[in-house]
Amino acid sequence: MDVESAIIGRRSIRRFKQIPIPLEFLKKLVNAARLAPSGANLQPLEYIVINDQKLCDKIFPALRWAGYIKPEWKPDKEERPTAYIVILVKKGISQFSDIDVGLAAENIMILAYSYGIGSCMLGNIDRDFLRDILNIPPEYYIHSVIALGFPAEKSVVEDAEDSIRYWRDKDGVMHVPKRRLEKILHINRF
Repeated sequence: MDVESAIIGRRSIRRFKQIPIPLEFLKKLVNAARLAPSGANLQPLEYIVINDQKLCDKIFPALRWAGYIKPEWKPDKEERPTAYIVILVKKGISQFSDIDVGLAAENIMILAYSYGIGSCMLGNIDRDFLRDILNIPPEYYIHSVIALGFPAEKSVVEDAEDSIRYWRDKDGVMHVPKRRLEKILHINRF
């Protein structure tokens, strides 16, 4: 898959087949994150890879899913992620860490998609709970979690009209409105 196709095709996936992801591939994803640009090359990010199913089950309650879908929704037991990457920021190193996280996370998600693995970056998480069960030292801020697995749903892009709220149709397809290019592009001046 070429880079443009990976960028255009990648969508957040929230339902997963229960097929394990090999540890070597998860390491490849973290390596892609490691190679992302870092403000002033300070490299404040570290990662925890979770692929043990019992630990994945323990982590799941700390995550909030698809905030626009009401009533509150989360994947069923047979649709849960089979792996996670927790993104940590070592405190006091860089004022650019949020930018670094975005760049690193996108590398992870694009590479995963190019191999047929779905992902969803989650920021609405119970950080205290995660810190406790993963033994994360206090000098690290838990920024986000990337859920991973082979997709068990389809997600499509459509032009945003009146709302940017994503929604799921009767067939289970997730619809993700995106603003049109001509609505956001300014050439040479605003």
